[in-house]
Amino acid sequence: MTYMDKTFGVRATAQDDGSGTGGATRQALVLVIEDEPTLSSAFRLICECLNVAVEQMPTDDNLASMLQKLRPMAVVAEMDAAGQDGCHVLMTVAAYDRDLPVLLIAGDDATLLGAIDAVEEIWQLSSVVKSARLPGVGAMVDFLFRAGRKGGCMRLMST
Repeated sequence: MTYMDKTFGVRATAQDDGSGTGGATRQALVLVIEDEPTLSSAFRLICECLNVAVEQMPTDDNLASMLQKLRPMAVVAEMDAAGQDGCHVLMTVAAYDRDLPVLLIAGDDATLLGAIDAVEEIWQLSSVVKSARLPGVGAMVDFLFRAGRKGGCMRLMST
């Protein structure tokens, strides 16, 4: 994929679950939920090249209000974070927008991966990416491109 253009304020259709919150505009922004800036630092290096902002949120902050306030194109979190685990992140994202891309770093524990699958199925999430550890540059760029296209924040063209 080749980065072609980025547009702000493009309308993206969010989940309409009858709560009246559907139809939000997504921004070219990745929300990273962590207490130490390890994931956000890795994403920031790539996102700078793509003109995508990175916002770090402590694990004990209110994710629902941050989603409403920032309207990110994607969320990144660790499955076993101290303030809120990955299952809580997925449930909060599902209440906000079931199509919002989420990247969960789960580690090698098969039980955690199974829990992600269960929550993903129960809450009917459509864009969850699971990884044992922080993905390589290629996989991160692919995740960002897919999230940008899905959110209408970036226009991309295949090469």
